[in-house]
Formats: sequence, structure tokens, C-alpha cells
Amino acid sequence: MSTDYTSPMDQYKEIVILWSLRILLDLKGYTLMDVSYGLYGHERALAAVGLEKLLDKYDEDNELSKKKFRKILTKQHKAYHKKKSNDFADLTLYKNINKLSELIDLNVIEKQLLAFGVLLHAVRDLEAICDVLGDISSHSVVSVLAAIIGIPTVEVRQALSTDGLLNKTGLLRLDRDEHSNLEYQISILDEISDVLLDDDQPDIMESLKRFFTQGKEAKLKVTDFEHIHKDYAIVSRYLKASCSKGLEGSNVLIYGPPGTGKSELVRTLAEDLNYKLYEVTTTDGDDDAIMYQGRVDSYQLCQQVLKRKNDTMILFDEIEDVFVRDGSMERFGIRTSTDSKKGWFNMVLEENKVPAVWVSNVISHIDEAILRRFDYVMELKTPPRKTRIKIISEYAKNLDVSDGWIKKISINEDLAPGLIARAVKVVKELELTEQAAIESSLERVISNTLHAMGYDKNLAKGAASPISYRPDVLNADYDLVALQEGLQKYEQGRFCLYGPSGTGKSEFARHISEVLDKPLLVKRASDLLDPYVGVTEKEIKQMFDQALDEGALLLLDEADSFLQDRSRARQSWEVTQVNELLTQMERFEGIFVCSTNLMDNLDQASLRRFDLKIKYDYLKPEQGWELFQQVIADYNAVIDDKDDWEKKVRALRGLTPGDFATVVRQSRYAPVKLDTQSLLDGLKREIEFKDKGKFKNIGFVVD
Repeated sequence: MSTDYTSPMDQYKEIVILWSLRILLDLKGYTLMDVSYGLYGHERALAAVGLEKLLDKYDEDNELSKKKFRKILTKQHKAYHKKKSNDFADLTLYKNINKLSELIDLNVIEKQLLAFGVLLHAVRDLEAICDVLGDISSHSVVSVLAAIIGIPTVEVRQALSTDGLLNKTGLLRLDRDEHSNLEYQISILDEISDVLLDDDQPDIMESLKRFFTQGKEAKLKVTDFEHIHKDYAIVSRYLKASCSKGLEGSNVLIYGPPGTGKSELVRTLAEDLNYKLYEVTTTDGDDDAIMYQGRVDSYQLCQQVLKRKNDTMILFDEIEDVFVRDGSMERFGIRTSTDSKKGWFNMVLEENKVPAVWVSNVISHIDEAILRRFDYVMELKTPPRKTRIKIISEYAKNLDVSDGWIKKISINEDLAPGLIARAVKVVKELELTEQAAIESSLERVISNTLHAMGYDKNLAKGAASPISYRPDVLNADYDLVALQEGLQKYEQGRFCLYGPSGTGKSEFARHISEVLDKPLLVKRASDLLDPYVGVTEKEIKQMFDQALDEGALLLLDEADSFLQDRSRARQSWEVTQVNELLTQMERFEGIFVCSTNLMDNLDQASLRRFDLKIKYDYLKPEQGWELFQQVIADYNAVIDDKDDWEKKVRALRGLTPGDFATVVRQSRYAPVKLDTQSLLDGLKREIEFKDKGKFKNIGFVVD
């Protein structure tokens, strides 16, 4: 910011002149100025000491000796050297610093240093006069500042110490570069100059909102977090105790995938406790992202400002970059801190007066020594289906969507509250009137975001089969109806279902989940396998934890990837993955179903851990005919000559329930409705292409 002394900065002319004269005289800065050929090139330095008029007198033809220049500076100094800090108390900067001091208790020395730092970065002429000194070593900065401001060196050193208030809040700190000019040796909090130089400052707290703001209103209710009620109860009671007892160093860390409602949880907690919530800002006045150091400084300033307020808590959101430092290395694709500032972060987490809740999407890059400093660490996962239905219904209550649609998309376990809220926000602006268009638009917005995040964009994954599921007509080597009745009495067990694709293995798990009115959690090998050693085992454990939290029936599809014979393993991780699966399934107290198309190479010791191994095979002729009649009835078609059609259907070999479902889906694109002929023709096509021609020549028999 430049000043020609015709702007509002003109009020600081005298203090700038005083400091500039000390730089040139007390620190002998004038000896470093080449004035042998006049004063041209030193316009800003002369302006800083109020001697612009000398430019006309001493030009290239009128030499100026160093001795004479010093004499002129000394004469000017006599007019200003008796000025005290109190003489500048009416200046806007000093008034605002005093207002800030009422909040954070800055002492006299700290206030003077802050005033100098602000004007050094705001007044180009002061910057220019400091440049006369050239590079200053980090060891000399304190003594230089003491000389300029006119206070003892020991007091400056104490005010600028690492545990001092200026450094803690980031209002002003020494960067301690080995060699640099004074401006770069001193850093101030971004945008604090705008606050402290503002001539119209009725409320300092209002101006500080660029660093922290009053928390947003909660959009969710306590009941929306019923799936984490145990964690919620502990955190709520702890925050209440921290505030009522004035405990120092109260910090809670909440982490989990984006959009799961972490920030909303904190806002709900504050509202539930009837506490005032303040949130550290993530962007500056120009809506540009604030770098990690600026955000930590804003947090520290927030702590100091609010330290005397009762029933108050702070939300420090999006902290992913806060614990990442320069010179870091990669671990699992995330930079992890390797510098020596862990001690400083530990201090930050031990001395805060106001309880703070820190929120992050990931924590794998945070050093364990820092994680241990948090009083309570909790993971917030995507809510269970029952809660997802409730949240979707609440957010979309002003949109015309059906209950059936809500239940359909709620199946997707990656559907976090944040995704729902943003999708509803977008679709509301489209002003659509037809229910189908509203539902379709919501699906597109949500699925596109899921895809961008690396999740399955199919919202209806795991949706019901297009044909009725009939356990009584499946070709299994165990009575599935009896098994269903047993599970209704005793909701626990481990089952391995094996056999050809489409024979109804996975659908059995879906069917049982509906019968028992339990959510179904479906996982596939692609959801769990990870190239980094140890991560797959972690995913397996989290899978079982999630099923337990949601009270879900757990279906592991393509389970052969984790049940391979350990005696044939070539890598140690192949064994540990199997071991982890076996350990978790033995501890699991719910219903766990594995399905696989392969059985020959599976680990026999592993298979013994299952309560039942059930083989599913191709439909028997009578079963194929029974299912054929069921599909025709479901789609309101008619069988004219049952004897003739029964003979044709019974002649088919290698049929599965999956074949019927495929043909029904294909019929959606046909010009006519599904009937007996189109169903039969479709089944023949599926048999013909199945299993590389295994049934190509024996797919059907003509009598």
C-alpha cells in the first residue's frame, strides 16, 4: 500500500518519520546510502523522514557529503525525538490495537511491536527506509527492532518469544530467515492490517469475522445421529464438563469421508448444549483459500479472543493441510509431516482455553504423537440406511419425490448427508414440476458427485431383482425355506453359498434381509482390495464394524478372492488377508453370507468356519417351469396351452433365476410387452451364450 501523505495514511506521517530517523541515525543507516551524486534515487527514504524538499537542493551537480547529510538528519531528529507512544494514541491504528487488546490482553510492548509491523507492511516509504539497512541476520532482528521502536532489547525479545501472545496468535512473528531485509524477517497475520487500519471500526469483533465467524445454524437434529449415540453422548457430556469446569486443552477430533455430516454434527452438538459456536474461516475476504499457517493463526487468535466467554466452543474444520509441513514425504498417497514442529502442535492442543472440535476427512497423515493429544477421537461414517431414509425425507420434504424412490436410492451406502443436501439445493433451483423429472435430476446430481469421489455412481445398486425371489424353487442342496425360518428365530450365522453365476446366491442374502427387516450391506472384492500392504486387512475389519454398527446383514460377494488356499500363497499378505477375514467373521455376531462361483481352490480350513456351505446349481426342469409361470403372472401375461408350454420350458437345460431376470430387463426395450414366446426365446439366447458354449448343443431338446 503506497502513501503520498494525501491519503488516510497521512495520519501516520510523524510516527513513520520518528522510526525512520532512528533507522538512519541510531542504526547508522545513512552511512549505507550513497549520496555523493545527490539524493536522486532516495526519494522514498527522504519522504520517510520528511525531507523531500532536499531533492531540489541536492541534485547531481550539488554534492552532499555524509557528514552534512548526518547534520541535516540530526536537526530533523530534534523535532521528533521526544515523541512518546502516548502521543500517537489517537491514531486509528493505535485505537484499534487498544480495542483488540481489550479482547486478548496485549501488553504495551506487544502493542508497539504490532503497530510497527502493520505500518511496515502498509507504508511503502517505511519499507524503503528499512531496505537501507540491507539484509539483517536473524540474530540481529530483535536489537534492530528495539532501536527503531525505542524500547529495551530484552523486552522485545520476550514479546517476540515463541510462547508469546504475538507469536501464538500469528499477529506478528519473526520468520528468522538467516539473511533477509526487515520486511521479510517480520510477518503479520494476513488481513490484520485491513482490520487495524480501518477508520470506521465500531465493533472489533465484527471485523475479526474474516478470521472466525459465529457458527452456522444446525440443519440436522440429535436424532439424525442416533447411529452414533454412544459417541455423541460421551462428546456432549465431555464438552459440557469442559466448559463448566474451565478445563484447558479440551480437544475432540472427528473424521470420516466427505459429506457424512461431521460439521453438522458439531453444529448440532452446540445447539443441543445451548453453546455459542465459532468457526475458523477457510477463505479470506476475496474468497481465496487460506493456507494452513494462516488458518492455525486464525484459530489461535479465536482462542485468545474467546477465552473469557462462557458456554462457547470452536469448530476448526477441514484440517487436512494443517498438519502437513514442508519437507514431508508420501505415505499411502498423503503427505505426512516429518518436521520438528510436532512439539508446537502439542502445545496448541494442551493450552487452549476454549473447547475445540477439529474436523478432517482423513487422519492417516497426522503423526501419532499428535493424535494422542486429542481427548476424544471418533469416526463418523455414512449413516445406516434407516437414518439415510430419514435424512433424505427431511431434506427433500419440499420436493415431489415418492417414498419408493427414497427407499430405492437409500440402498447406496455411500449416500452421505452432504451429497443429499447439495443435490436438493441444485434441483430446487430447476423449478421442475413432474415427479419423474425431479427424481431423475436428483439421481443425476448425486451419482455424478459419487463418481467424481471414486464411488459407484449407480444409486440403485443392490436394488431388488425384476423377478420374484422363490427360495422354494431354487436348486440348492439345503432346504432354503427351513433355513429362512431358522434365521427368523436365531439371527446369527456364517454361510458360504457357492455355485454357477445367476443361481440365486446373492439374491438369497437380499431376500433374507427383507424377511428379517434388516439393512443389507453388500461388499465386493473391488471394494476391499488395496495395493498397499495392510490396507485390505483394515478394509475387511471396517466392513464388519460397519455391519455391526448398522445392524446389517453382511454379504461378501466374490468371496473367493479372500478364501484362497493359504498353503498355495506366495506372498505373506495373501495369508494375512485370509486370517483377518476369519478372525472378523468369528467375532461377528450377526448374519454373514459369502458367495462365490469358485470352490475348487478355496481354503478348506477356512470353509470349516462356516456354519453351512450351500451349493446352488442350475434349475431342475420342474423348477424352471415353476419360475416361468411366476414371471408370466408377475408381468400380467397369459399362458394359453400350459401343457405345450410346459414341455418347451422343461426341455431347457442350464437355466438359472438370473437368466429370467436378464430376459425381463431386456423386455423393457422391446416394442411389445413380455409374453410366453418372448420369454422363451430370451431364455434360449441366454443359454446359448452361457459358459463359453457349455450348453450350446444341449440347451434345449425337441421332442
